[in-house]
Amino acid sequence: MCRRYHDLVDPLEQRLQKLGVWRAWREPDRSINKDVSALAKQFVRTEKSIGSATDAWMQLAPLALQKVASVESMRAGTLTLLVESSAAAFEVDRALRGGLENDLKISVQGLLRVRTRLGKFPDDSKPRG
Repeated sequence: MCRRYHDLVDPLEQRLQKLGVWRAWREPDRSINKDVSALAKQFVRTEKSIGSATDAWMQLAPLALQKVASVESMRAGTLTLLVESSAAAFEVDRALRGGLENDLKISVQGLLRVRTRLGKFPDDSKPRG
């Protein structure tokens, strides 16, 4: 009868070999593949959530309002517009009450309300007129 090598090895040694595979020190994975794929997923989610709202804002809002306000976020049916000053917020609010909000609701699926928030535009996202 021919015995295989692993049959001849002591069971305790077999157990140590199995543990060695699991407990051995490994070089940390320094690749950025996971980070890049997570970032790509985040961009896709952002585009899905505010992409149609941004397109609708750029089509429906007057150019003067596009210069002072931009789409910041879209969550739970609420579109948040980032406005650069209180005077601009007043003008945006007037336009929204004058029918722009209803037009946006028709154009953007799932939009329930539009709110404005005062803030500074990041340098790369300031609307260009």
